[in-house]
Amino acid sequence: MPKANSTKGAAAKGTSGKPKQKRLSPDLRRAQILEAARKVLLPNPEATIDDVADAAGVTRQLVSLYFPGGGVGALYGAMFDEYMATLPGMLGEEFLAPAKRKADVRRTTERSVAVFLDWAESVGEPWIFSNTVRPDGSGISEKIQASQEYTASMMIQARGDLTDSPRVRAAVICQLAGTKNLIGRMLSGEIKRADVEAALVEVYMNLFTVVLPALSV
Repeated sequence: MPKANSTKGAAAKGTSGKPKQKRLSPDLRRAQILEAARKVLLPNPEATIDDVADAAGVTRQLVSLYFPGGGVGALYGAMFDEYMATLPGMLGEEFLAPAKRKADVRRTTERSVAVFLDWAESVGEPWIFSNTVRPDGSGISEKIQASQEYTASMMIQARGDLTDSPRVRAAVICQLAGTKNLIGRMLSGEIKRADVEAALVEVYMNLFTVVLPALSV
């Protein structure tokens, strides 16, 4: 009787000994690897690209093909991009209506702070708002700087009566940097949302009604 093929009925193996990868479209494969990265890297920042590959059931080479750079930096950068992709639309909705009267400024500020904190809580990742996770190759520091520049421009335009000068922009960016760190502490459970929200409303009220008008003279 012929000897049965030893691989028949068993999962096909690749040269690495791992089960043969199921063929996926490039978009689905990228999403699969990125989801594995979230599960591996976020609980353990010391995890490696090999750990991500194992979790995704693919080779290290395939991870590097989709996320070039040779390490986990590109994976962190891609995760950061996904979280931040929703920010421009949210800011456009909340910040574009000019508010010149102080009562209008307060109302707009309260609404904007609440929506921003809702967004931060939906992201739910303290590392996005902290300075502790910045692996080489992630480009996160540069992306945060670009995001702050964009947000500052939106906020200045929304007022309509401010000069978009270097000193005005610097004041807004300084406040945005402090806001980022405060939100990171909120998401880590160090500070309650109600306290963060109350503090941010008053700080931004002072920024909009006192600091920026003085710098625009």
